[in-house]
Amino acid sequence: MDSVFKKTDKDIQSIRCSHFLHHLYSEVLNRTAVEILVRILDKSDVFVFSGVIRDYFVDRRKQHRDLDLVLEHNINWLPIYRSYRKQINVKINSYGGFKVRIGELNVDVWTMERTWGLMKKGVKITPRNLIRTAFFNFSAITYSIRHQRFYAHSSFIDFLNNPEIGIVYKENPNIPLCILNSMHYGNILKMPLSMELKKWILTHYSMFDDYRTPQMRHWGKAIYNQKEIRAFISQCERGV
Repeated sequence: MDSVFKKTDKDIQSIRCSHFLHHLYSEVLNRTAVEILVRILDKSDVFVFSGVIRDYFVDRRKQHRDLDLVLEHNINWLPIYRSYRKQINVKINSYGGFKVRIGELNVDVWTMERTWGLMKKGVKITPRNLIRTAFFNFSAITYSIRHQRFYAHSSFIDFLNNPEIGIVYKENPNIPLCILNSMHYGNILKMPLSMELKKWILTHYSMFDDYRTPQMRHWGKAIYNQKEIRAFISQCERGV
């Protein structure tokens, strides 16, 4: 995949890419999800985040059953819900968003103004500021479906050139999950953690924190036990 971006801001670069939209429609979304997305796009731009984009750039092919979307504007969901209520299941997720199950696909949806990082920083609500609040470097990128354009933080470009899992925005409301995800992504991506991320983990880790509940909420099961988590922490200690 061509990773040459056009510079548009000091730390944000962009590239127009229609191929990713084709990938999204043909390999990630099911028919009902595409129909709902088209209706949303009549009211608001939609930004794609997280693993779908990361895996696209590192050429990691897998069946995605989870998708994170951020809407530029709030919309009236009632007409969409009425049209598809027999085909979807909707729950409230963290920070006022929705978790929508469409067949086998789980979609987390927020409006941009309700994302935790932007509310915490109190900055202008823009896609560029949104990716500046990503925790991981491989998450510091978004895709505008309406404009068929990627916006990538410089840390994401560095990640493509030097495959190492790093940290961008160090504040987060769910520290145990960030530690668990650091271990998890290091395992599945077969990539080392940056020195900065390891130091963050060691600073924020507490053996008294609850590491089971975040796993149940995030993965639906506890995939790591206390012994494995402690072994991960020891590995971080040896690496700094």
